[in-house]
Amino acid sequence: MTFTRRTLMAGAAALSMIAGGAAPAVAQDQITLTIANTQWLDALRGEKLWAAVKKFEESHPNITLEQHTISRNEFNDRLITELGARQGPDIIIAQDGLFYTLIGANFLIPLDDVTEGVDNLNATNDNGVVDGTRYGIGWHRAVYALIFNKAILEEAGVELPSDIDAMIAAAKAATETTGAIGFTGRHSMNEYSPWSKDFLNWAYGYGAELVDEDGKITFDTPEMAQAFDAFKAAYDSGIIPIGDQMSTQRTRFKEQQVAFSIDNSGGSLNIATGGPLPGDELGATALPFPYPGAHQQIFLGVNVWSSEEEQAAAKEFLSWLISEEGQLSLRAASGPDALATDVPVTEEFVAANPWATTFAEMAAESRSTLIPGYELETQSILRPLMNSLEKVLLDAASTEEALDEAQAEIDADYNN
Repeated sequence: MTFTRRTLMAGAAALSMIAGGAAPAVAQDQITLTIANTQWLDALRGEKLWAAVKKFEESHPNITLEQHTISRNEFNDRLITELGARQGPDIIIAQDGLFYTLIGANFLIPLDDVTEGVDNLNATNDNGVVDGTRYGIGWHRAVYALIFNKAILEEAGVELPSDIDAMIAAAKAATETTGAIGFTGRHSMNEYSPWSKDFLNWAYGYGAELVDEDGKITFDTPEMAQAFDAFKAAYDSGIIPIGDQMSTQRTRFKEQQVAFSIDNSGGSLNIATGGPLPGDELGATALPFPYPGAHQQIFLGVNVWSSEEEQAAAKEFLSWLISEEGQLSLRAASGPDALATDVPVTEEFVAANPWATTFAEMAAESRSTLIPGYELETQSILRPLMNSLEKVLLDAASTEEALDEAQAEIDADYNN
């Protein structure tokens, strides 16, 4: 599936106005490429990912790779500011929301020549094409699953749930038997951006479509009401540690204090790495919903303001990365995340982390957390929906009232 530039161009003019002329770089035999990625700062995993891409230098001694490190909380704003000033890193590794913003502002170059003749790219690359032009290549696709602590479930004597009622019952039984927290997940506007992505698993899981056949945004549907009611049931059941940030909840899962969670492959890898929970004691299964859930996609793009020499070198790096050598190198450090090609998770990793295969299988049917046709505005569009869900959770409105209110706001802003 490919996207058009219809909505991507919505913010392009404003962002492009802050950009001035770029001075061409002096040609040189030795080239340094800077690569921006929040994952460089991840404990343990960041070092492995960097070591994986640095292998590129072995076959390209005239090109040196350097990290462009920005914290996760500052990444989007910093990158837009830097590129707006015609500066910034040569290669940008960004989640799809930022990726589309950069395309809309004309901050990325076409990469069609990088993939010309390459026939083994998988579906994680499809959304890197906008209006027939490729601007991005898949880096990681982080899919969601229901993860669990095997030892806690075994001690509680509960089976893996296949629906939300069974999950709530199993989580309660785990707490009553072992004292563990039943279930963790984001649940408030204090974590709006990641919570909105997480909640789309519930919305998609109950069959909700955010855009109708006429291209209008739809919130007040029976399917979305089911998703609201299911989340409300979990929230009211007492299985969630209300008020805890997700970082705290993940730490408790790592410390073997949690029975269940809905989390993505990257979060699960962090939980299973460098803590008291062994990788083979973490389990993963399908989400407890009737339909598949969501994924977060990360793309690589190349800075339009880099010099011609730097852009050429960046393309060399991308060509290497999607080669068998590059994909095998990246796979060893990427755990369960889907890559640009169907290079399988390593046998060594699966042996230590059997849960990884579940994420790999679910990547084929998962859906983007960006709204089709409204990729650039997704975060703004989801805000009234999530505000309404929080009202339902806090008993400030019924599901019907909350969805009616969210729909009215969206109709006024987008559907006229």
